[in-house]
Order: sequence, then structure tokens, then C-alpha cells
Amino acid sequence: MRRTIRWSVVAVVSLGSVVFQGCPIDLLGGLLSNCLGGDTISEREYDDLNILEQLLYEENDCDRYERR
Repeated sequence: MRRTIRWSVVAVVSLGSVVFQGCPIDLLGGLLSNCLGGDTISEREYDDLNILEQLLYEENDCDRYERR
């Protein structure tokens, strides 16, 4: 039983490092840059833009708009 658990832990740790190596987790940094970044505008500012300028922006996860 202990041998099975030990090998399971070794397999999960080794596979986890391979699978998640190219997928860095930076939740707080990503959240702050998307929601409070200097390159985003609010919905009110977005509505003030003309139609052609609005095409240059897209809505992000924080209901703010950033350049495409």
C-alpha cells in the first residue's frame, strides 16, 4: 500500500511539472494588469469613442476595454 502511494505521488509530481511547465500561474498579476492596467479604458470611455475607434478595442474579463 505504501509503495503504491509513493509511486503515485512520484508520478503526479513528475507529470505535473511537464504538463504545467508552459502554463505559468500568475493570477494576481494578470488580474491587476487586466483590471487596473494603464492601457485599459472603462465602459464610459469606450462609449465616448466613435465607431471606428471602438473597433480597435475589445472587452476583457474585468469588463474593461483594451486594445486588440
